Amino acid sequence: MVDRRPIQQAHEQAYVDRFLAFFNRAYHADFKVISEPNPPEAVIRSSRSIRWVEVSTSFWNKAYAKDLYSYATPGEAHKPVGQWPFQDMDNTFAANFVSVVKKKLEKKSYVPWRDQHGPGYLVIPINHPWFDERTVMCMKDALAASTINDIGCFRSIYVAFPSSNTIKFSRLTTK
Repeated sequence: MVDRRPIQQAHEQAYVDRFLAFFNRAYHADFKVISEPNPPEAVIRSSRSIRWVEVSTSFWNKAYAKDLYSYATPGEAHKPVGQWPFQDMDNTFAANFVSVVKKKLEKKSYVPWRDQHGPGYLVIPINHPWFDERTVMCMKDALAASTINDIGCFRSIYVAFPSSNTIKFSRLTTK
């Protein structure tokens, strides 16, 4: 079996870099990566504080994730997502998105990072080929209907989504 970890790490590092560019510009900060322990993806330092960043991608579904990673991984045969028609894509994605958020907010292995550097930033790249306003509504509805035992390891969550041939970031509220 081909090792996908290098592709996943490159993906996560790219999102840390994009997030820091956005965050530093938006909040007039000067964070830079000082280490990449994995997990979390990065420990970052500004002139005033040290924080950390975790990246966890939310895919439309498992078959789509396999399609993308198999296509990007050298030496691995491409495994296309499958045949049309696809049904209920936004609700399928929303359920996967909530699963990613819940898993990260409840994960106890981040507690030592929180205790050492304070709560971190969770960045969730959206990987849904038909992402639009309806998808966002489904995500909000699914979050509102979920029960998440947030243990306080993240100060905020940002979703990264495609918009006008670029990646934009938006702060997510879970309540």
